[in-house]
Amino acid sequence: MQTFCVVFCLILVLNFCEGSTFCAEYKKPVVAFTAKLSSDTTISGHGVVKYDHVLTNWGGAYNSQTGIFTAPYDGLYTISCTLMAQTSNSVHLQIVRHGKKMSILYSASKTFPQSGQTLHLLLNKGDRVWIQNHNLHTAKLHDHGSYNLFSGLLVTDL
Repeated sequence: MQTFCVVFCLILVLNFCEGSTFCAEYKKPVVAFTAKLSSDTTISGHGVVKYDHVLTNWGGAYNSQTGIFTAPYDGLYTISCTLMAQTSNSVHLQIVRHGKKMSILYSASKTFPQSGQTLHLLLNKGDRVWIQNHNLHTAKLHDHGSYNLFSGLLVTDL
């Protein structure tokens, strides 16, 4: 009987909210993505990293073909990136917003150090964020589906 009451109350609330402007005002948009590299990857000089294995893409704002996240709403976003280079080279990657460097990650050669950055950015609808090779020479990233990630999350819309 108690389960029936809970289910009945839930149905009433859902029916009340359907089409209600009251509930629509409090419904927050959900935007979240995490993508990673599925294999070792070489990035050309100043090339964009295309994280090809998408784990999460709520809101569809990350494009794995281009490697670019496009903010679908004005808001505060958390953007994160991790990096591990091949031992044959050191790598500098940068987090870029509309062509402007926001942050740089570094991974040294001859070892397997991993680095990461997390930024909280106020983005406008349509702002684009991507990860790019900071240098003119090619960068070889070490990965077997675990080390190089790109993530974003809408914390709150404005």
